[in-house]
Amino acid sequence: MSSDGIEATGTRSTEEPMMETKRRRTGKEGSVAGDGTIALEALDCTVCYHPLRPPVFQCAVGHVICSSCHDKLKNKNKCHACAITGGYNRCIAIDHILESIQAPCSNSIYGCTVKTRYLERQEHEKSCPLAPCFCPEAGCGFSGLTTQLLHHLTDDHKIPVTEFPSGWCLTLEIQQSMRVLHMKEEEGGPMFLAKFTPVPPFGNVVSILCVDPHAVPGEREFRCEVDFYCNTLGLRQLSNFQIVSTSLSDGFPAELGSNPFLVPTVSSNSPTTSSSLTIRIAKIILDRPLSDWRWKSRS
Repeated sequence: MSSDGIEATGTRSTEEPMMETKRRRTGKEGSVAGDGTIALEALDCTVCYHPLRPPVFQCAVGHVICSSCHDKLKNKNKCHACAITGGYNRCIAIDHILESIQAPCSNSIYGCTVKTRYLERQEHEKSCPLAPCFCPEAGCGFSGLTTQLLHHLTDDHKIPVTEFPSGWCLTLEIQQSMRVLHMKEEEGGPMFLAKFTPVPPFGNVVSILCVDPHAVPGEREFRCEVDFYCNTLGLRQLSNFQIVSTSLSDGFPAELGSNPFLVPTVSSNSPTTSSSLTIRIAKIILDRPLSDWRWKSRS
């Protein structure tokens, strides 16, 4: 083969791939699609498994770690994953990926079409209007918007519902079941569940919680006052507490996590015996007990 042929081959193997690479980067003719996919789990810290955020550090092999976990390492000279020595260095490439990648909302299966920068994804999901709540009934896999869950519980599981305005009191029948309480301030108002659990021979434990798709552990938005009265025995019990909020993703929480209230067993032998359970729920505005607020009755 002539030297011209070898030179031509050499030209094709160096210049043309470089031109093709340039076309791909600029998006001009001959380019390929500029979008790709990546499993978001690949962008999790290998220690805490939370999403990585710049600055990201890596060992000499390439094991990455978030800055928070890096700061907590007792021995920063040895990799936490492979034990290679040499310490960690900034991983600028991962930083750039995290700053540029676009990620869909995790609620896309419920209809959310929003895509955000990867680093802003969690902020969006904290207030995503399509975040779901879950059915607390054992064996039921339903999930959906709060309004959809309300209809699901009342229509499919036949759970009775009581609607009430904020701050009004309502009387519930003591029964061994669950009841939906819907604060009807506006469409999509907050929903609560009151669950009656028998604990013989003492009576029934009443647990009340708020169903909130954006529930954060430790946060409370509502106060509840529960009042039990038996006229024959002259017995009265009162409890005032802040209501636990949950998306019910793990089912109905344990009794101790939902402010239980014990309603004692009352004999019904006497025709004059009557008892009632009155509940009042109001938005937390000021840090003061409900007894200081003005009572409003609701028949």
